[in-house]
Amino acid sequence: MSAKKTTLENEMEKYQNLWNENYENTLKKINYSRKQLELDLEHLRQWLRDQQHLPDCRLKETDNFLTMYLSGCKGSMETAKRKLDAYYSLRGKTEIYRDRDPLDVDYRKMSDIWQQIAMPRPTDKGEFIVFTRLSDGIEEIPANPMVLSFKRTINITEIALRLHQVTHQLIAIMDFDRYPASLASTITLSLFRDMNLILEKMVPFRIAKIICINVSPMVEFAMNTIVRPLIKTKIRDRFIVTTKGYEELPKYVDKAILPKDMQGDYPLTFKEINDAWNEYEIENRDWFINELSEQVDETKRIDSGVKYIIEDNLFGVQGTLKKLVVD
Repeated sequence: MSAKKTTLENEMEKYQNLWNENYENTLKKINYSRKQLELDLEHLRQWLRDQQHLPDCRLKETDNFLTMYLSGCKGSMETAKRKLDAYYSLRGKTEIYRDRDPLDVDYRKMSDIWQQIAMPRPTDKGEFIVFTRLSDGIEEIPANPMVLSFKRTINITEIALRLHQVTHQLIAIMDFDRYPASLASTITLSLFRDMNLILEKMVPFRIAKIICINVSPMVEFAMNTIVRPLIKTKIRDRFIVTTKGYEELPKYVDKAILPKDMQGDYPLTFKEINDAWNEYEIENRDWFINELSEQVDETKRIDSGVKYIIEDNLFGVQGTLKKLVVD
């Protein structure tokens, strides 16, 4: 990753004390001591060294990345191993991971249309906020827009996994204003299944809330009758769907976290934060193209007796996401 500090990193540094304070609070909440975390970190590094089927980039991972998994799995070593195995094994199994160049023309165009950010500071409770909206003046949407949009989600996830030290609870806010039905119609069942599996099996974030604002009656119907039944009950119960706009957000999120153009007190606008994420992606282009594009070599996998995701019966032949069956 680039040694040059980006706008995003500079913004996060302003709130480093808050991140550090919440680091300790998060460990207390999950009854995980710093000493045990350090012991588990070394154990996990040794396990990664032993997994010859995983790509070489596993040996370059930062402490932040690995402690995100350990804390996100509440100190369960086996769960952390399963999620890490999934993290690497899912590459190449879905079109979401194809062509990871952040300077791809269509990807850049969709990143300006489908604006997705993670706020550079946490809430006072240590929650991590991810915000998605469509930009003004949408004219030409690239082909396969939802594939490109999900790529953006994955890229932000990759970055967040390395900029933070422990997994904080996640609040996802989605603004459905200006959301055309034509865009929603491009989400195929297989694509939704792929993304749902990635978020469920790979990511160590613990979801606190999913807040959907400015929802039209048609989208509300789709969310409640099509999307919600495909989501785990535990996650489904954390959904908040409303036809109201930004004025509704302070009920659920501290105004200090919201961008200043969304009735919040954060000093930057949504677009300025989105631009900061774009800058970070481009600055670390080589990392996305090289390390993050490395895939597993299943011929080198050793049967350890542990059922990792590649052996999971959710997959079809050799982990093909397209054969996924959702109960």
